Amino acid sequence: MKKILTYLEENLEEILMVILLGAISLVIFAQVIARLFDKGFPWAEEFCRYCFVYTGMLSAGYCIRKGVGIRVDAIYGFFPKALQLVIDYAGKILLTVIYAYLAWGSIGLISITTNLSTAIQLPMKYVYMAIPLGFGLGTIRGVQDLILFTKKNLAEKEEN
Repeated sequence: MKKILTYLEENLEEILMVILLGAISLVIFAQVIARLFDKGFPWAEEFCRYCFVYTGMLSAGYCIRKGVGIRVDAIYGFFPKALQLVIDYAGKILLTVIYAYLAWGSIGLISITTNLSTAIQLPMKYVYMAIPLGFGLGTIRGVQDLILFTKKNLAEKEEN
């Protein structure tokens, strides 16, 4: 059980994104085949759009987990190592705080939404749940990243 939980902790966003992108591919393929026979799915485009939204929001946590954020390195390399470390910490803390703020702030949007989607007739609050879910996972991954970054730097400090 512990191996399964560890695997999910390391790969949760990636698994979910692969499932969603696979679903998009299957539905689009089925839609193309159905249109060859003058039959189409009126819900296919909407379904794929919502899967894409969830994929995009899940990528926030995934990018933090894999360490592939956007950063301007042109000036960063000229700073001394100690200042680079401070900039890294400040950037990680700022990103985590922003994600937490956006996750918390988006929860209110879900509670006031009563619309239904056009083709699927899905309550839009389920679509809007992608926002706090994505930023919430991003917040969790940001905290994990800060902890791992701190442990790594403390271990390097002890070695020196």
